[in-house]
Amino acid sequence: MRRQIVGPRIVAILGALLMILAPWLANGHAAAQVTEPVKFRVEITDAGFGSKGEGPALEVERGQSVELTFAWAHVAHVNDVHIIVLPAYKLESDKLTASNREYTFSFVADKTGTFDFKCDLDCEIHDRLQKGSIRVKGAGTAAAPSLKATTLSLTPTVGRDNLALMAVLKDTGGAPVSKAEVRFYVDAEFVGTFGKMEIGRAKTDANGVAFLDYRPTLPLSEQRFTVRFEGLGLHSESDRTVLVVLPSADALPAAYAVAPIGLEPIRNTAPFVLALLIGGVWTTFGFVLRQLAGIFAESAEA
Repeated sequence: MRRQIVGPRIVAILGALLMILAPWLANGHAAAQVTEPVKFRVEITDAGFGSKGEGPALEVERGQSVELTFAWAHVAHVNDVHIIVLPAYKLESDKLTASNREYTFSFVADKTGTFDFKCDLDCEIHDRLQKGSIRVKGAGTAAAPSLKATTLSLTPTVGRDNLALMAVLKDTGGAPVSKAEVRFYVDAEFVGTFGKMEIGRAKTDANGVAFLDYRPTLPLSEQRFTVRFEGLGLHSESDRTVLVVLPSADALPAAYAVAPIGLEPIRNTAPFVLALLIGGVWTTFGFVLRQLAGIFAESAEA
């Protein structure tokens, strides 16, 4: 009797284990799909994109991870320099030259449509590098790739007349995120409504650093500033908020001020102007007297 019961029990236990492990196995399969991006290589030749200047047909499914590499491959235009941009995804390459031949865009194709890429410099073959494109079709079966998390730091430096804000953007591995736009905000009130007011934008450099000089205009000694990164390529969004203590409102200079004119310019030029006026009056008076004398002389002779 025991032998007959052991078999079904083992089957039941194995079935339960499979049910528990199923999500893990599915996630592992999805992860395997995510880690393999779709790779394209586009050569920049004397004819444009590709050997014939038309560029290859680039097509991916929405949600796929993409690595799009541009390679400088000129023969005749050996001094030509290019910066390739993909505006829809806010991507911009480094300068491509004979000594710096390749640059790769890494991003998630999260928008459906056909998107242009082009050279953003006034190069020798500029007109031939304006018609590249990549097509993103409707969502496929591949699992959405996971984005790299990012961290933002915000360091304020309070000056006499202004406030310098320094933002540093890095991924979780500590690598800087370059060519990324960050936006700066200050907490403000307008007609009883509180919110974040944008005060400027900046792009990170090769070290992931972006600067903004701001002249405070709110009459508050403590102000809350936020820097925000909305995501780029394979990097996810992040933000950071800090509270900054400023000099007293009375010590802050006005945001917009007109320098007083005063009387100093008039005081310096008034003597010369007055002398010219007096001289003009006496000259006119002398001319009139001379004319009168001439008239009387002619009358006496007559």
